[in-house]
Amino acid sequence: MLNPLFKKFRIANLALFVCAMVCLVCYDTFRGVWLKGFTSLWFVLIGLVNLIFAKKTGINNTKPVYFIFTGLFLGMCADVLLAVFFEAGIVAFALGHVMYLAAFYMLQKPRKADFVIAIPVIAVSVYIVIGTPFITIEDSFIRYFLIVYAVIISLMLSKAWSNFIAGKSAATLIIAFSSALFWFSDLMLAVDMFGTPSRLVWILCSYSYWPAQNLIAHSMFHFVKEQQRQKIHRNTLRVNTKEL
Repeated sequence: MLNPLFKKFRIANLALFVCAMVCLVCYDTFRGVWLKGFTSLWFVLIGLVNLIFAKKTGINNTKPVYFIFTGLFLGMCADVLLAVFFEAGIVAFALGHVMYLAAFYMLQKPRKADFVIAIPVIAVSVYIVIGTPFITIEDSFIRYFLIVYAVIISLMLSKAWSNFIAGKSAATLIIAFSSALFWFSDLMLAVDMFGTPSRLVWILCSYSYWPAQNLIAHSMFHFVKEQQRQKIHRNTLRVNTKEL
């Protein structure tokens, strides 16, 4: 019963991911705010497809999927807002990261490792924002704003890797990898906006950010699949126990 449904949604995920990457190349070539928003729309669509997948399979734990989807939607809004009203874009991104962080805690309860990993990551992130010669932020309000943002994304990255260490699976691996890509893309964005912009920085930022968002959206497909397998396993055990 799961196989036909699994195959259908896997094809949908792959097709949307390919479309997203094609659109990314188009945006890189032609630019434009609305083309940027359209490029981001694809990871929202992947999130929506996997939200439908979660509802179709009837898994019990759908909250992480809803929170990830909300984060994806906020990310799409942030992409457009950054070009129009920078501060509003950063707020939208920060809220999106909070949604991701909440989802990651739903996947795995708080552990000491979360904070052990978070301390050095936060230190590096904050140092990059305020201590490196490559990034100069003259506006003190924006500087403090970005420090808070750096702490939020560091917590998200740390929790993602802590979850992977605690329970290795396709979903936790994709989340950990995509979170690292996201962190790196934000670093490149900071260099592009407050440092010395270049074609290389643009490429590193763009071709890490959009794949990261699409992979986070895709990770929910594997999460739902894993939850469904656990549900089938539990039901099988119940049936076998009753027969005994």
